[in-house]
Amino acid sequence: MRIVPARELEAIWPQVYRWIEKAVEHGQGDEDALDIAVAIYNGRYDLWLEDGKFAAVVQVVKHPKQTVATILYCGGELDSLLTMYSQAKEYARANKIDAIRVWGRQGWEKVLGMRRIGVILQEYV
Repeated sequence: MRIVPARELEAIWPQVYRWIEKAVEHGQGDEDALDIAVAIYNGRYDLWLEDGKFAAVVQVVKHPKQTVATILYCGGELDSLLTMYSQAKEYARANKIDAIRVWGRQGWEKVLGMRRIGVILQEYV
């Protein structure tokens, strides 16, 4: 797993765009793939990549009591996801990130072996 520097985003984006766009379809409607690319380029989000196999859009936030890496969107090969997630945990430990969170569909809970800490509910008004 590697974090893609902003200067490489233009070259990498065609490789990951389809995965990110598919993940956005299951999101909360806050942004589209172009918004995400701009956020990565501007340093608001990181793009964690397993070249040609898997990508995750991650937001790292330093809260008053802990630093959290939230995986907002991801896609690619399932086997690569599990490898990448293991590497992400190592990266988090090495970089003083206290927790990894995932926003996603219910199935990720079982696949990643994570503990559910709540439910996100949303209604359009």
